[in-house]
Amino acid sequence: MNSTQKNREDNNSSRSRSESPLSQEEQERRKKLPVYERTLEENIMRKKIKAVEKDRLIKVFNALIQLEPKRIEQETEGNKTTEGDTKLGKQKRKKSNEPKFSARAIYAMMKKLKYNPVGDEVERMIWEIDEDLDEQISWYEFQLMFKRCIKDTSYLEPRGLFNFVQFLMYAYDKEAIKNTITVEDTLELLYVRCGRQNLDGEIFKIFGQDEKTADGQEKEITYFEYLAQMKKKDFNNWTELENKKKKYDPSKEQNLNKKD
Repeated sequence: MNSTQKNREDNNSSRSRSESPLSQEEQERRKKLPVYERTLEENIMRKKIKAVEKDRLIKVFNALIQLEPKRIEQETEGNKTTEGDTKLGKQKRKKSNEPKFSARAIYAMMKKLKYNPVGDEVERMIWEIDEDLDEQISWYEFQLMFKRCIKDTSYLEPRGLFNFVQFLMYAYDKEAIKNTITVEDTLELLYVRCGRQNLDGEIFKIFGQDEKTADGQEKEITYFEYLAQMKKKDFNNWTELENKKKKYDPSKEQNLNKKD
């Protein structure tokens, strides 16, 4: 099987995964609801992301799934006979077979990146976005996390797993994930999300002032270096937003409205 066929099969398998924990009937019913009656989560999941981003997101999810040790499901004969043909039994089996990854997969990937997590850093990544509290991340939760963070303008969304996944998306190269990234690795994803006008600024936030080394080689940064830059970026964005809030005076706007 060539790499193109393998990519197509991987992408199709990911797209066929459950997009929502709700039943199909309930999903169809809720689609007809007006925006104000939908939950925040539903509105976030309805937002579209660029095809390039989704394709890379699928590949990263699949890469993490591959690192997850196979779960051994032990079912007794009693469970099979009592639940085997019931609707509840089918739902349970479907849920148990849904591809998910846990902290173990993240630890394995971090080892490949030569990054040593601190304390409960990995467990916290899982906990922050684990909607059903099963200590594993499904494709639905994975998408929800990504969409929440890229649409977030308050800079208060937990970004532990997002920063990790974003680095992997940049580092994905020809069926493998490198342990460093360059400016060239980030260009396509940054361009489709930020546009040409903001591209240089985003590159600066990741790589700093110098895009090349002293000997003229393209600068490469590790996940450790990338994470430090992202934490700095997030803090600066949040600080800037808070300063704008402090400067905003509603009374001035009210006075202007009265004059009009």
